[in-house]
Amino acid sequence: MKDQYFIGIDIGSSSVKSAIFDTQGNELGEARRNNPLSQPRAGVAEYNGPQILKSILSAIQDLLVQSNVPPKDVAALCLDGMISGTMGIDAAGEATTPYTTTLDTRFTPHLDHVLEQFHDPIREQTGSGQPTFAPKMLWLRDEFSDLYRKTAKFVTITSYVSGKMAGLSGNEAFVDYTHLWATGLSDTRHYRWSDDLCKAMDLPIEKLPRIVKSSEIIGKLSADMATSTGLLSGTPIVAGAGDQSVGYIAAGLTQPGRMVNVAGTYSNVAFCTNEFRPDLEHRMAEIFPSPIAGLWNPVSYVIGSGLTHRWFEETFAVPDEVAAEKPGPPKSAFDDLDKRASQLPPGSEKLVFIPHLGGRACPNQTNFRGTWLGITWTHRREHFYRALMESIAYDHYLSYQSLQASYPEAQVAEIMVYGGGARNALWNQIKADVMGLPYVSLDRQDLSTLGDAILAGYAVGVYDDLATTAKRFIQQTERFEPRPDVHRFYGQYTEYYRLLLEQVEPAYDNLAGLDNWDNGGAREERP
Repeated sequence: MKDQYFIGIDIGSSSVKSAIFDTQGNELGEARRNNPLSQPRAGVAEYNGPQILKSILSAIQDLLVQSNVPPKDVAALCLDGMISGTMGIDAAGEATTPYTTTLDTRFTPHLDHVLEQFHDPIREQTGSGQPTFAPKMLWLRDEFSDLYRKTAKFVTITSYVSGKMAGLSGNEAFVDYTHLWATGLSDTRHYRWSDDLCKAMDLPIEKLPRIVKSSEIIGKLSADMATSTGLLSGTPIVAGAGDQSVGYIAAGLTQPGRMVNVAGTYSNVAFCTNEFRPDLEHRMAEIFPSPIAGLWNPVSYVIGSGLTHRWFEETFAVPDEVAAEKPGPPKSAFDDLDKRASQLPPGSEKLVFIPHLGGRACPNQTNFRGTWLGITWTHRREHFYRALMESIAYDHYLSYQSLQASYPEAQVAEIMVYGGGARNALWNQIKADVMGLPYVSLDRQDLSTLGDAILAGYAVGVYDDLATTAKRFIQQTERFEPRPDVHRFYGQYTEYYRLLLEQVEPAYDNLAGLDNWDNGGAREERP
């Protein structure tokens, strides 16, 4: 049998990564490009779809040169990308709007309206209380009617890029079913659009793309795109999935009862089950359809928690950054902070942080922001830093309690952790202590492109089973056991954190009602 290789492409919030794998899951090369986010003023956060496509084509060229893999041996390529966003395309498949996610908050009034009027039926049918497609469509319809009229279909960034690479028209546009939970317009349980939700919100179902399996071949690389990438015309393009969902596959979240923590930009805890049970009571779990039909991944996440970690470094860690540049082995700006924070007692000497700088997602409370509570003159940078890490652990523990209530039959033995934050041993130990469960780090932290490669191999018949393939490629590395006495101590802090979230909500609502200084009430800018 000839050698076969698969290309996985991850469209992330800050960069685009392209990687190539052999059939044994070995990464033979990778190429990255920046994915700039335009934020000209508060509330605006736009990605340029055509520029993302251009970056991907360039990255694939570099990847082929770097890996020395003959283009004829690339059996398929597959993309994943940011989930909670949408963009418009016209009948020819060209972009009519930028790609915006929940980081662009101009749609918030429409989101609040949708949740106020339709929350329960949306959660019941989609499995989630985090609709993105619906309120963004309403926002564009009401504020930018000309762009809305030009839009034939609303798609994800993944389906836009894949469609362009395959030369698909707007009418051939698609979305894979792992994105359905975030639309606000789907009958997720049956992998279809909901006529009832579309009618209730007065949104035409004709503007929604066809729904496909994550492993479906949606087209083949066009001749123009082959020239731009160095690949062969006709190379199969697989539908792919949301970035989190392909990572779950690669991490082995493919059996009921297993659980992972993705310590990335949107830190989340996810569970695997074969039961579709919308969380109508606690409103803390969003049900992601697994790329494996019949499996579901209830997920709870913190918006931008990885960005908060980076923000802390850029804003408060300057002295530690200077210290990191002293002679000796290269160090991260966080190395000194980690060392100091590890010497502090659990609870950060009664300093508590609320990490929802971009609003709270699970449950949806859009007016939430960040807060430190309990500041005294004795608190130093390391206290604020440790309190930040502890707060995300507290939030995940509340999510775990909610999952236990929804799935009482589930027995979680351990939590697998991956993502950039999984490299931080202190944070892993804090989370193990707060959760009361062992944390197990994996030998790979960036799993999205590997998940893409697994989907691509399955689509072309190289792999027989998605559920077992990843087990051959991923190894557990370090294990962090919870300390019973520390877990008991943290119990009072997680309960305090839960009560604090309830008590501060009116204050955040009042803050949201205050006016920003503006330039005289200029009309909202076009997207």
